[in-house]
Formats: sequence, C-alpha cells, structure tokens
Amino acid sequence: MFTSELCLQNKFIQLKEADLNENEKILTEFNARFGNVDIVQVIINDSNLLSYDQANLLSSYQCAKVLAFLHKKAIRTFTYLQKSTDYGEKTLSTILSKLIKTNIVTEINSNRYIISEEFEFPILQFISYEAKLQKWKKAILQASINKKFSSYSYVVLPIELAYKLKQNKLDYFQTYNVGLIGVSDNKIEYLFNPKKETLKFTINPSLISSIAKYQLETSTFSISTQ
Repeated sequence: MFTSELCLQNKFIQLKEADLNENEKILTEFNARFGNVDIVQVIINDSNLLSYDQANLLSSYQCAKVLAFLHKKAIRTFTYLQKSTDYGEKTLSTILSKLIKTNIVTEINSNRYIISEEFEFPILQFISYEAKLQKWKKAILQASINKKFSSYSYVVLPIELAYKLKQNKLDYFQTYNVGLIGVSDNKIEYLFNPKKETLKFTINPSLISSIAKYQLETSTFSISTQ
C-alpha cells in the first residue's frame, strides 16, 4: 500500500490535518533532545507564550535543565543547582545570568534563585507519532522515549500490519503505554489508545526545550515581543 515511510507519513498527515482544530498544528521531523520525532501534533493555548529571547534560550537543553530544577516559591541555591545539573561553576553562572536577563529567573539575594513571578510556562500539549512500514518494535521504543515531552505517544503503521498487531501483539503497546494507529488510503484507525501521561515541568528539561523549539519553529511568540 505504501512504498516508503515518507509516503505513510504524508498520508497520515493529509488525513490528520483534515480534522485539526484551529488551535492545533502538525509538525514533521520535530527536533527533540534525543533525535527527530516523525510527526508531532501540538495543541496550543496562546495565553502564556514565551518571548523570542526566552524561547531561543530555553531551546538549549543546558538552559532548560537549569530551569527544570528551579521553583517559583522554593529558593534554590547555586550549590544546589550545581549538584543537581552537574554543571561547572562558570557554565552555571553563565546560564543563570542569561535566565535572569530574559526575566525567567530572579536572584533574590546572593546565589539564591527562584523562577520569576511574572514568568509562566506556556500551556501546550504534544502528541507524538512514530511511523514505520514494518519495524514496529523499534517504533514502540522510540514512541516510549517521546513520552518525555508528549501527553500521548503513538505508533503509526499500514492498516494491515496494525490489524495483525492488535490481534496478536497488543500487550507490547499496553506495556509501554503507547498507542496503535493504522493508516489506509482513506482513513486513520485508532486501534489502541494509551492513557494520558502526566507531565510536569519540574526536572523535565525535555518538555521545556520542546516547547521552546516549537515556538521557534513556528515563529509563535508572546505579543509583547512583536
């Protein structure tokens, strides 16, 4: 049915885009920390978007990692951040200076930090899709990694293979909490829906940097920076 994975991806995107809401977008080959994700669906709430400078900074995993160990109310010391991130003194000092300059972090007194009161994380939901013609086990492993930043993660396969796996190998998808989707020439079938992953920004630099990268890739920023 599909001559290549690219053909499968394109058909899935074509069918998926027909049902998207206004606040949803589809991205291909999304650049995540651990490699490109085939397809990502983003559900957007524009109320707390990052500025360009903030997004540009947090797209760096190093900077996102420091922010992931900070809190709005609980004070974090320089020593705590150095131990948590395993960054050298010079590297951490440089990152904190940049986070302060972009109004993401506040230094309340010497070497004691909190997330700035006015800073809010954007409300975005990622749904990731890994498309494969045959190598479904490899797709499951990649899809499970995608859960670091995705509320839902799916494997996308040609419909005939997807039907067979639903009948004989569904336990693999259940174990990893990864969804199963079959694609034909004219429809998408959800054959197994995973449970929603509970994602928090705390100690989750992959989620933080993914949000920043999405905003950079789509040039979607807070109005104050336009």
